[in-house]
Amino acid sequence: MTISPGYAEVMSLQQTNVGSWMKYLMYKSPATYRHCVRVALLAEIFAPHLPISDNEKEAFIRGSFLHDVGKVRVPNEILHKKGRLSEWEWSILRRHPQYGEEILINHSFYDVNILQLVRYHHERYDGAGYPDGLMGDQIPTFARACSIIDAFDSMLSSRPYRMPLTKEQAYTELQKNNDLQFDGSLVDLFLNIPDEEMGLYFSCMKSKAK
Repeated sequence: MTISPGYAEVMSLQQTNVGSWMKYLMYKSPATYRHCVRVALLAEIFAPHLPISDNEKEAFIRGSFLHDVGKVRVPNEILHKKGRLSEWEWSILRRHPQYGEEILINHSFYDVNILQLVRYHHERYDGAGYPDGLMGDQIPTFARACSIIDAFDSMLSSRPYRMPLTKEQAYTELQKNNDLQFDGSLVDLFLNIPDEEMGLYFSCMKSKAK
């Protein structure tokens, strides 16, 4: 089996203090951990199409793997709730980007691009996101790109309150949210990734569904 450079980067994190938090997430919420792995895979596919350097591509993949690490601090009864969250529960869940940033800083993880991705991946292009209500180009490129692949994988995954979308439906949702939830220019880059490059990700999704 050939291990891609991006996958090797992600797995190397498991030998670090930060990686220990991801291992904890794997036991606390296997579904969240698998989501992080798939988002990292999407990041590896997306990275060559982004206007970033080779070194930044590696950081983007790592950051995408770590984007939900803050969920280790979200109580299980909220993280694993089958129904929709109450307003109070939602306010707790929405803290996970700050929790993730704090975990990385507390373990001397100071890559600014990755810290910004973890903190800002739920900001929206129209300013209606969280935790800081940034909008447009105020949101760092890494976070704007991660928000697209994070949402895409979430749409293709089952939730207690809905069935997964098809890839065509997910692509349509991304397009509908151009310059609202997402940076439209980055959505266009993602939607134009050739099918053969997306094949590994869709194979992963099919194997998960079996």
